Amino acid sequence: MGPTQLPQRVLVAIVTVAAGAWRLWLGSRYYGWEESDYGNLAMTRGVLESGFVHYDMNHLPMYYGLSALVMAVVGDAVLATRLVAWVGGLVTVGGLTWLADRVFGRRIALLVAAFVLVQPELALYSASSLREPVYGAALVLMACALVSERLVLASICCGVAFLTRMDALIAVTPVLLVHALGRGPRLWRALAAIAPLALLALGWAAYCSVVHGTWAFWSHSIAVNVETGGAERHGLAWARDGAGISLALFFRTLPQHLGWMPWLGLFPALAFTPWRRHGPRRTLTLVGVLMLGFWLALGFAGQHAPEHNLYWKWLYGVLPFVVVLGVWGVVGALDRTSRVTGRMATSAVLAALVAATLVPQLRETERQIEVSETLYRPQLQLAQLIEQTIDEDVVLLVDNIPGCWLDRRDHGRELWTWFDVPVGPNDREAFGAWLVEEQVGYVLWFAEEWTQAPVIAPWLEDVRPHQLGPVVLTPLRSDEAYGWAFYSVHAE
Repeated sequence: MGPTQLPQRVLVAIVTVAAGAWRLWLGSRYYGWEESDYGNLAMTRGVLESGFVHYDMNHLPMYYGLSALVMAVVGDAVLATRLVAWVGGLVTVGGLTWLADRVFGRRIALLVAAFVLVQPELALYSASSLREPVYGAALVLMACALVSERLVLASICCGVAFLTRMDALIAVTPVLLVHALGRGPRLWRALAAIAPLALLALGWAAYCSVVHGTWAFWSHSIAVNVETGGAERHGLAWARDGAGISLALFFRTLPQHLGWMPWLGLFPALAFTPWRRHGPRRTLTLVGVLMLGFWLALGFAGQHAPEHNLYWKWLYGVLPFVVVLGVWGVVGALDRTSRVTGRMATSAVLAALVAATLVPQLRETERQIEVSETLYRPQLQLAQLIEQTIDEDVVLLVDNIPGCWLDRRDHGRELWTWFDVPVGPNDREAFGAWLVEEQVGYVLWFAEEWTQAPVIAPWLEDVRPHQLGPVVLTPLRSDEAYGWAFYSVHAE
């Protein structure tokens, strides 16, 4: 029995198992997207220790609540967070395969399954401890519910997506309304599609008002992303720069991570969509267009450089839908041209496009693994060395991945971060006196300014022994690729 004759549930099961195995193997080599992977370990432990009542306003509660629940069973933050992300990734792949098969047919489902199986972000992030796979899974399940006309379930799934990443509230709510109003009874369908999502959003806003002192749960997250971006101009210059970022994202970043075949297929897919007729194809196209548009709008407003890896993470929820639309567009266009060119030529073109998509995706996956091994593995190894060789009664000034790794479990260590150091910028004597006062035994310095380390102690960039009043800082380890140095502190 060939793949085109397999029962739908068997196809979905095979693809899901293959995705799970591939992601488990990647997890043995992948050391994370950035610091967020490791920060999620400490936040998950914090949710569990708070009794599931304290959540960070910027990161929302769903992923951390699920991970903390698993951690309560398995007793390990690393295993818990990765397991939740892994399951989210499998639901994304399996659900999307079912969706493509249900709406577009078996040929398109097989191509979609092949692409989402190995697409770098969809694969690597579900082999890590990021929250994006849960976000993607909730969006795919929402689309499956809409296709099945289960509006209340679709609204709940959208609420789960929102409680994982707040993007969903803006990007996907119009889809629920348009789909609900596509046929009667319109009022009841609209209420069914919006009420559960609205209640979940209102509940989160009320929680934030009580715990964090504001109903505007979105305010700080938006401000941080705009401030850390490159948007320094105003007026027409700002709009011009934002448009340039969005164009670079669409014409350069998107095909690099999506692949050429799905990217090229987006254009005919828009033409093939029955925009005036209610149905699953119009709904899926609308999801893809709005999600993609929101991603481009993030670039327009925040104006990070198009190469910034934040865009890769924000792309996670977009990828499942643009892959489906792109594959549908290419296959539909080739089917139409095959009447002129013949089936053999059309099949050759399709095979070339598939190869031109899968090969670059596998190369990009390997490249991102190498980046993680170069930048983040040394920090993890340093954290493991600290745990194994430094007594718990020694005070440490650490940050970033090592600090988050140490905080993934209960320990008796006293840890300081550079944000907590009560010393003015570039004051060597005051910094040395503070080290003595707090009896700090080791200092981990980072070159990145956001850590505050180069603001308070810029001279530590020069990796050599430093005399700071009554103490000497001696370098033990350093890493030029990321930019950090680990010093021991001794009285002169």
